Amino acid sequence: MPRCAFIWDMDGTLVDSYPAIVPAAQKTCAERGLHYTADYIYDYVIRTSVGTLLEQAAAELGMDVGPLKTRFDALNDGSISAIRAIPHAAETLEALARAGGRNFVYTHRGASCMAILEQTGLARYFTEVLTALDGFPRKPEPDAILYLLDKYALDPARTFYVGDRSLDVEAAENAGIGSILFLDPASPGRATGRETYLVRDLLEIPPLFADD
Repeated sequence: MPRCAFIWDMDGTLVDSYPAIVPAAQKTCAERGLHYTADYIYDYVIRTSVGTLLEQAAAELGMDVGPLKTRFDALNDGSISAIRAIPHAAETLEALARAGGRNFVYTHRGASCMAILEQTGLARYFTEVLTALDGFPRKPEPDAILYLLDKYALDPARTFYVGDRSLDVEAAENAGIGSILFLDPASPGRATGRETYLVRDLLEIPPLFADD
């Protein structure tokens, strides 16, 4: 495999954090009198993002979204001990690195990101990790991806963004790179028809590049 690069989303792609995200979002909204079901939140977040959900809640409440985001972050960051790696994440990252690939992370998660990568044993596989603390515009804006392309002289034709939502595919398109959409069989997410590759298990990724 030539020197391909893989920029990874984190929540729902590398780590199974939805069991922490959903209760945090549910409690954040319930404290303000909005009682969304867990299923509704999970489906909404998969199809859009937590930020979009909180913006909708703020609009319903007639308030600024800032306090909701602050409360959600506090609740979400307080439950990271329950987060586990997605099945086969480590084996996939190891296989890609062994074959000459480079791995990066770009996530909307903030200060808890590195703690989660450390506790799941995944941190050692990444050249650089970009989080919300780095100040880039949120996906699908391509700024963070373009930063990595420029800093590490990555070939856009051999760089892929790996994520579990249509938002991730759109971000890759906007940056002019390929995309790998990971849809766990239980996910309510749907293929966009625009992703470069669609996989149901992360271990499907290394063979896609074995003959390049």
